[in-house]
Amino acid sequence: MTDSKKQGRSDSGSKTNDARGAAEGVRQAFAGLPLDQKISTLIQVELDMLGDAVNTVVTAVSNAVDDLAKACEPSDQPGSATTGSQGPTSA
Repeated sequence: MTDSKKQGRSDSGSKTNDARGAAEGVRQAFAGLPLDQKISTLIQVELDMLGDAVNTVVTAVSNAVDDLAKACEPSDQPGSATTGSQGPTSA
């Protein structure tokens, strides 16, 4: 059991190192770009992040509105005032 835990830790460490290596590669590629392409790239990244943020907010608001609408729906339980099936009967 200890070996599997050690293996899991080494896998996560390997992924971290891979991510750091990839980030360093992106930094080096970015450093080699001319100034106008650097600015263009930064603007594109910022717009992508803004789009993701807007999408997250819209999704959260939509889910909240859906939950509120479900909470406000009338209940269709037997005997409730909206069904009218429990009224007095004449003999």
